[in-house]
Amino acid sequence: MVNHYCTATEVKSSISFPSTGAPVSDSDITTFIGYAEEEIEDIYKTKFGNIDITSTATSGSTTTIVDNSQSYTANEYIDYVVWIHTGTNSGEYRPITSNTTDTLTVSPAFSSAVDNTSEFRIVKLGYKSQTVDGTGTDTQHVEFQPLISLNTLSIDGTTITPSQVYQYKDSGRLLLGKSSVEAGTFINSTPQTIVLSYIYGVYPMPQIIKRLCIVLAGIRTLTAQIAGTYDDFTNVSLPGGLNASKGEPYTNIREAVAVLQGEARGIIYGTEAAGAVTGDVRTLPSYVPWSNFG
Repeated sequence: MVNHYCTATEVKSSISFPSTGAPVSDSDITTFIGYAEEEIEDIYKTKFGNIDITSTATSGSTTTIVDNSQSYTANEYIDYVVWIHTGTNSGEYRPITSNTTDTLTVSPAFSSAVDNTSEFRIVKLGYKSQTVDGTGTDTQHVEFQPLISLNTLSIDGTTITPSQVYQYKDSGRLLLGKSSVEAGTFINSTPQTIVLSYIYGVYPMPQIIKRLCIVLAGIRTLTAQIAGTYDDFTNVSLPGGLNASKGEPYTNIREAVAVLQGEARGIIYGTEAAGAVTGDVRTLPSYVPWSNFG
């Protein structure tokens, strides 16, 4: 089962929804969480590595990881990344192209056949395959950062061994500086001579990103609730002169949404941004990924 940045329970807790019988269903809230994840990835132009599975392979090949203890849903992990962190192929990351109930298929292939020493994690990181122009120097930057692992690289048809390239993770810089590297320049005499693939993203996921996901999903959840408050009473008169008040649902929810919107602005832009919640010590954005482009 795919894990999200946060859970419906965490969203409900943040907006004081009851654990059961909430006016918006868990299914809808989970959908809103998915929307929030997409918004966050678009804002920061990267992926955040939430771990879905940690396990050990039963067996495998250079393109498959078999784990008989699993019961995946077919193809639920397409576009996720599998990271072997211990054993055979330790330190290698590969994008998942398909999966059955117990087998992950990847491309490109691992360096060696996976075996029962291969401990792996399925992580929500990014994979990019690109054909780009060279810089004419010994340095090239990948488009998306932080760089986690350069998988493949060729320069004007020459295959470059990734381990022979200096990789600067935060900035996404590639440097052809090692003595055994197969080329010394990212050639620019002809357009689109650089073909590369790489894994990028932030791991582990910062807690402030999880909070931002909760806030954004909470805003959508409360907005959905507003539509159901048109027939809620605010005051009622009972026989004998007794009056009762339930409050003003739309007004109260609207104010809660405004507070959450202010918190989101504060996280993304800092508390000096227009409309941000003020009164705390944070004035700059809470999370600022390093970018070569500003």
